[in-house]
Amino acid sequence: MNILKTVTGTTKLIGELTVLSFRLTLSMLAAAFRCVIPPFKKSLLGETVLVTGAGHGIGRELAIKLGGMGCIVICWDINKDRNLDTKNAIVDAGGEAYDFVVDISNRIEVREAARLMRKYRVPDVTILINNAAVLMHKSFLDHDVDDVERTFGVNIFSQFWTVETFLPGMLQNKKGHVVAICSLCGIYGVTQKVTYCASKFAVRGLMNGLREEHKSRPFVNFTTVYPFYVATGLAQDPKYRFSWIFGAISPEYAAAEVIEAVQRNYNDYIIPKWLHPLNFILGILPQSSVDLILNFLSSKKSQK
Repeated sequence: MNILKTVTGTTKLIGELTVLSFRLTLSMLAAAFRCVIPPFKKSLLGETVLVTGAGHGIGRELAIKLGGMGCIVICWDINKDRNLDTKNAIVDAGGEAYDFVVDISNRIEVREAARLMRKYRVPDVTILINNAAVLMHKSFLDHDVDDVERTFGVNIFSQFWTVETFLPGMLQNKKGHVVAICSLCGIYGVTQKVTYCASKFAVRGLMNGLREEHKSRPFVNFTTVYPFYVATGLAQDPKYRFSWIFGAISPEYAAAEVIEAVQRNYNDYIIPKWLHPLNFILGILPQSSVDLILNFLSSKKSQK
């Protein structure tokens, strides 16, 4: 009897492994196909998009571009004047936009802003873009408590508050997209940015967890975007070798790439896109090799 059970169990396991191998093969072929022919772009016409940090940098460019694509844009920023300027730029161009002054690190303010949106009959949010961030360029031991709390409040806690506020409506309406503007500092540690890196690693974990938790609901998408270095004034120029590859990109370019990632429903997207192969290579190398490559690339010595 025990022998029969063992044989039956072994046969079942072999069958499951065969099915798994077949599905893995199909998955890898599909991924290879998508490298050559990307998914079709979905239309964003008529979508209601909330952009945090809309008063400056990538957030401003995102809001303006999305307004020009026929989206209803909701601008959130702690800076009233900058936020209003973004909203007016959209309206002056013939788009529809709303502006709300919100400290997104404050859960109560996030909830109150959502209540005001309902009061003013703003359409339900269908795309949430968590873009706002702060970065303090200091060594770890030079940070004080306020630096750490502010960094985590804006960079990660705010995303908990916005997602918990708007995700239920997306699930109820069976339509939605959550986007997190993370950073390559959410994949690789960087000196003088330890607190920032930690907050961005947390963003990556949040989005991966949300995607896994809601994978049975394909009508809601989760996209994490990893910009390398965008010339927004947030960070100091890292001075990498080969500036034609690792130089700063403009907020306009970054915003266009974010929108493409949303339209194609990518799970993860690195900006600029030509860094994808390097990230893949670094992902399969031992840490000692990764350190050698990164040290070489970050050298400030000019090439002979």
